[in-house]
Amino acid sequence: MVFVTVTLGVALAIATAQGCENRSNQGRGPADRPSPTASAPALSLDGATAAGSGAPTAAAAAGGASGFGPAAGPLPAVDWANRPYTDPAGGPEIRLHDGRAGGDGAQIALSTVLPARYREAPAALVVLRRTEGSVPVDLVELFAFNGGTPVLVAARASAADPQAAAAWRLENGALLREEKVSLTGATSSTRYTARADGGLEEAWPGAGVSGGSR
Repeated sequence: MVFVTVTLGVALAIATAQGCENRSNQGRGPADRPSPTASAPALSLDGATAAGSGAPTAAAAAGGASGFGPAAGPLPAVDWANRPYTDPAGGPEIRLHDGRAGGDGAQIALSTVLPARYREAPAALVVLRRTEGSVPVDLVELFAFNGGTPVLVAARASAADPQAAAAWRLENGALLREEKVSLTGATSSTRYTARADGGLEEAWPGAGVSGGSR
């Protein structure tokens, strides 16, 4: 009888102790439990951080930064009709007086100046028309500003239609030349866009891109 009583007493003591331990474990907060391992941000195939990681993608970081846009305000005052220009075809410096240059040879005239924005800064797109021989050439020059001084960023020479009148405008991040032949009404357009390295490219609807420029 004594042995049975002692055995029951020990069993009751063990059960009581286990119950206290279980209740103690159930009362632990989340900080006492092991947390899942944090996963690293996922990367897309092109190396850009996937959406939701908080870092911009490569496309978002570069989106439209090198295109042309309308001017956000007035440009520094520059006498475009009376200043020197670089010849993108590699010829000597061009110096305009009252919007014109040239003697017995090529005649050069200021065609247009378009205030613009380039890489989120004030810029100007200047077009000169050089007439020599049967095919006129448009000299397209992109200027940024250092203080109030224009600084050439890029330039290229572009053959024009001698029978057409040209109109220039900014459209969808590009400089657009529209040519219209008055006798037939035929029209054509040329797009000039900025490369990432600062050069200019020329393209036509339905055609490939021509060689770049500085």
